[in-house]
Amino acid sequence: MPRPPARAAAEPPQAPATGGAPPLDRIDECIIGHMRRDGRISNRDLARAAGVNEATIRARIRRLETSQAIRVVAMVDLLSAGFNFVAPVGIQVRGRPVAAVGADLAKIPQVLTVAVVIGPQDLEIQVVARDLPELAETLTEVIARTNGVGRITPGLALQILKYESTWVPF
Repeated sequence: MPRPPARAAAEPPQAPATGGAPPLDRIDECIIGHMRRDGRISNRDLARAAGVNEATIRARIRRLETSQAIRVVAMVDLLSAGFNFVAPVGIQVRGRPVAAVGADLAKIPQVLTVAVVIGPQDLEIQVVARDLPELAETLTEVIARTNGVGRITPGLALQILKYESTWVPF
């Protein structure tokens, strides 16, 4: 079976439609693109950019939100919130179901993401901290002592070259 052609690296994958919604079209992508740059953009400006009327924009946004294709939220900048350190951490789980350990780790305020993965680790998490002592305490006193955490393999982001949070897995 032939492979589909590869997409250009700069183009993110098209978001799958959820909830039975039709695939995103040019107008949907225009709306989403403009709202990513400015979540407070007016319907009038969106209509002008998409070449449709405001009623169409209102209906499209409602459909995109109802089908969970988009969610409009405020996001906090990590540095502005005082989090100067980001650490990706691999976790090997022992003696408990991976999902149960992941659920416990997800309750820790400094843990931003928890993903069940395949490979040498069972979980990959992302941890933030205001300073190195807080990071050390979170890793050794909180995460390492979580029931079922067998081994942690922390890293430290020295420089974040890309952190695109415009896509969500749900």
